[in-house]
Amino acid sequence: MTRRALLLGFLFLLLTACKPAAGERQPSPTPGLPEPTPDVFAPSPSPLPTETATWTPPPFFPPTATATPLPTPALAEAAIQINIPGPLSKVTSPIYVRGYVIPGYNNRVRVELFGEDGRLLARQVTPVYTSFTWAYLSVDLRFEIGAAGELGRLSVSTEDRFGRLQALHSVHLLLLSEGEDQINPPEPPRERCLLSWPLPGGQVSGSILLVEGYFRPLNRQPLVIELVSESGNVIATRLVSVEPAPDDSYVPFAVDVPYLIEAPMWARLVVRQSDDRIPGTMYLYSQEIALYP
Repeated sequence: MTRRALLLGFLFLLLTACKPAAGERQPSPTPGLPEPTPDVFAPSPSPLPTETATWTPPPFFPPTATATPLPTPALAEAAIQINIPGPLSKVTSPIYVRGYVIPGYNNRVRVELFGEDGRLLARQVTPVYTSFTWAYLSVDLRFEIGAAGELGRLSVSTEDRFGRLQALHSVHLLLLSEGEDQINPPEPPRERCLLSWPLPGGQVSGSILLVEGYFRPLNRQPLVIELVSESGNVIATRLVSVEPAPDDSYVPFAVDVPYLIEAPMWARLVVRQSDDRIPGTMYLYSQEIALYP
């Protein structure tokens, strides 16, 4: 009996010595897999939703009888940000265009330069790539002008999979045939159009679309509100008068846009403002919504 007790005591001491002390790392429960590493969180934009070539109409939910109050939209960063050159910079050829952009379909971005009479001086379509939302844009744009200098408009734009303008942002520049560049600071990277309603991907029925939100006007040109089908046809158009604020702050706007369709469809809601100095569009914001008769 004594030998048996001694043997059991020896085995107990042996097992106790093999047990890891408190706080020691335990071996991985699954052999062959690396030990987990702590998560590192860095601020980054959300990835873009994947676009598909086909579309299935979403289920229809009739609107409620009473309106739901909407919160004031947050100051979102612009989909297109031109960091260099800033507004009214004096530039010679080539113009070094630098900024950030949410790419369009097939990761394409279009950079254009227009003269003071609206003629196209230069155009470059370039691919940009990113694993997040915004991509870095770097383009050297060459141009020629006959005069010593003139006003120009630099525009950066993207298109969706149907060739519709998705976003456009512009700055005025002073184009020089020769001399030294004088680069001004960029604009704040805030989106000029913030919509409270409709929401992106929202559903609208009843043949009248309420468009409501805030806008930082570039000039006194009216806002053009459009509904554009996937084929590029303009379904509806309305104009909204806006007055720029002295401190370049947001001003509210609201308009009812009547439309007439026979079947449910996706449409791109466009809010744009024309240039008051050079023919063409100065700024464009858009989002897709589902329309029902």
